[in-house]
Amino acid sequence: MTRRDLDHSRANDLLRQLTHGVYSGVGLPHEPEVEPVRALLQGLTEATPRVASFETAAQLWSLIPGEIAPSFHISSPAGGPRVQRPELVVGHRITVPERFIVDVDGIRVTTPAWTWLDLALRGPPSGAAGGEVERAVIPGDQAVRHPRREYGETGQQLASIAELREAVCVRGRTKGIRHVRQAVELIRVGVDSPQESRLRYFMHLAELPGLVVNPVIRHPSGFPWFEPDLALPEFRVSIQYEREEFHSTPLSVRKDVRRSEITEQLGWVEVRITADHMRDEGRGAILRIHRALVQRGGRPEKLTTHS
Repeated sequence: MTRRDLDHSRANDLLRQLTHGVYSGVGLPHEPEVEPVRALLQGLTEATPRVASFETAAQLWSLIPGEIAPSFHISSPAGGPRVQRPELVVGHRITVPERFIVDVDGIRVTTPAWTWLDLALRGPPSGAAGGEVERAVIPGDQAVRHPRREYGETGQQLASIAELREAVCVRGRTKGIRHVRQAVELIRVGVDSPQESRLRYFMHLAELPGLVVNPVIRHPSGFPWFEPDLALPEFRVSIQYEREEFHSTPLSVRKDVRRSEITEQLGWVEVRITADHMRDEGRGAILRIHRALVQRGGRPEKLTTHS
């Protein structure tokens, strides 16, 4: 658009200025007003080769918590100019294949699979808890998770494990790809929270045998009786991660007690894990699970705890 076209569009209320050098089209009177933040992202990516990426894309997809706000992460094709707007944009130069870009309400954004890969390759921020593989598994579990109707959630799975693998394959050899390849083999469908992802990762490090996510445990008649967060079916050990926001109401307490009773009736042992057990890289949680396994006949010399 020439300067003359720009001035004409502004004079006729066809464009509005969002910030210096960034404009957005003005919708029709009956169209809903676009939120300022999303309007800015539209202005930065619409009809350009640029794309919202990294943490900004992850927040758009709800892969990580936090409100979408400047500075926005914007990727431009490799070899081209990077956006130079320090207070508004964190610019990246990377060519994102078009099949990993989608339009979300006028915003060009990396797909959930590519967004996960961007986050995983960046690794943990300085001073952050957890290693590179662990921090790649957590958003990966969230990307492949199916929304749970019992939690009032709607929508669909953001990405499949196959799509995550495809993104890793397309990215090819680059710094950090080794730990990402390790992480994608540990990602599982059905994990409901980052803390459950961490617990499962700690159990993997401890080499606890036969871990299964959200198995349906049935009564001998075949009726489904309960579905633990994690389980070691060989030893009939059920593991529940107790999130305070879901397990502190009188109704939830009654449900938890009833679940424990059913677990015991079916010959299983239930291990309940809280945030307190997750300190020191989950050492308390692993020890509790270890004790349950020994109680169910596991051989202590075959069970380890990670250091």
